[in-house]
Amino acid sequence: MRTRKMDLTQQSFDDLLQRLGTGYIDVGMIHYVDTLDDWEAIKNGPFMEYVLALRQSGKIRHIGMSSHNPDAAIAAVESGLIEVLMFSINPCYDMQPGDEDLEKLWAEESYAQDLHNQDASRKRLYELCESTGVGIDVMKAYGGGDLLSAELSPFGKAFTPVQCLHYALTRPAVAAVMVGSREKSQLDAALAYLDAQEAERDYAGVLSGLDRFTFSGHCLYCGHCAPCPAGIDVAAVTKLLNLCIAQGQVPSTEQDHYRLLQHHGGDCTACGRCEKNCPFDVHIIENMKKAAEYFGF
Repeated sequence: MRTRKMDLTQQSFDDLLQRLGTGYIDVGMIHYVDTLDDWEAIKNGPFMEYVLALRQSGKIRHIGMSSHNPDAAIAAVESGLIEVLMFSINPCYDMQPGDEDLEKLWAEESYAQDLHNQDASRKRLYELCESTGVGIDVMKAYGGGDLLSAELSPFGKAFTPVQCLHYALTRPAVAAVMVGSREKSQLDAALAYLDAQEAERDYAGVLSGLDRFTFSGHCLYCGHCAPCPAGIDVAAVTKLLNLCIAQGQVPSTEQDHYRLLQHHGGDCTACGRCEKNCPFDVHIIENMKKAAEYFGF
């Protein structure tokens, strides 16, 4: 289902199901919602009524949406109407503010100025999806292939497919990554992620030490802080802490996830080993103290 084709009829949908050989579609996707006006028109118009009726009748099980604009995506998630979000995620896009002009994501001039840390609206979107249970299906993980080339990448360094996939999969709420491939070798390069060692998945080396593009002070959940002498999963504790800070409270789900960790922020001995290992100068000891305050241990 595409937002710009509102003439889909019940008969045509039933014909589609018959061709697929099934009585339902698991996720009905509303595609290419990249402006707030688009979303408002969909939410308040006959199209959403039709989609909700399809779900009510069992023709689709869940409602999903694709977008490149975090502002439009946030509005959709906050509405409670969508359960799956297809969104473009990679380190370059994460530094760019939301905009209704998609071309800016790829434009060279967008990377002409210095960029520092993840855009606040994108960070909020990922954390909102995590807290509301909306799963993110990632597209554009390779940045259209540019990130795989040192010449084309804005960072001036090439990522491997495995590193790109790992970056996407370590964002909050991300459940899956879609990878386009023209030939079998490209598919094999993506599937190599399944057997890759942690060193091969490590994307921090590409992102650290850059002058113009930095994630300084921002935890990317890369895992370089490990191993902690006290056994704390620092990345997991930090991710849960950030979710609570974003919501201004400690939801029961985050409290439960935190409790299930073997070691907690309160176990931190402030030895400083993690901060020496961190390539992004994150104040980890302070974060562990905050986690102990938020969660109570």
